[in-house]
Amino acid sequence: MTMLFAALVFTLFYLVGVASVVLPALPGVPIVAVGVLLAAWVTSFDVLSPTTVVITAALALLAWLLDYLAAAVGAQRYGSSRAGLWGSIIGSVLGIFVPPFGFIVGALVGAVVAELFIGRPFADAFRAGIGAFVGTLGGIVAKLVILVSIAFVVYPKFF
Repeated sequence: MTMLFAALVFTLFYLVGVASVVLPALPGVPIVAVGVLLAAWVTSFDVLSPTTVVITAALALLAWLLDYLAAAVGAQRYGSSRAGLWGSIIGSVLGIFVPPFGFIVGALVGAVVAELFIGRPFADAFRAGIGAFVGTLGGIVAKLVILVSIAFVVYPKFF
């Protein structure tokens, strides 16, 4: 019964985490990591070992870093200046408050505004914004891959 409860706890946190990747009101992968910790605690760390919890926490940290850096890397690849990189990061953070896809659009707008602010032509600024947009989408894909990896590690331990 305890293992079933732990699996349900993890599943609830997992579903919220997956939804948060697409609708980023909450930090998706860290929520899943908390779910792993709670499920491990419920089973006295018999089903999910401390190693599993630490690996999941490390993956959550990686996902958090990717969340903020992916837009900047994408912008850089498309010719953004340092201002555009910072603009994409700030735009992503501010865009979180404009659901459901504000963080994606925020990266694009932030990069474009920052590039225009330093005097770059609109075409170059827009290209940097597209790079931020592409990078943000890449970050989403990376977080989904991390979430699927966590599921493949955790779910088999319950059965």
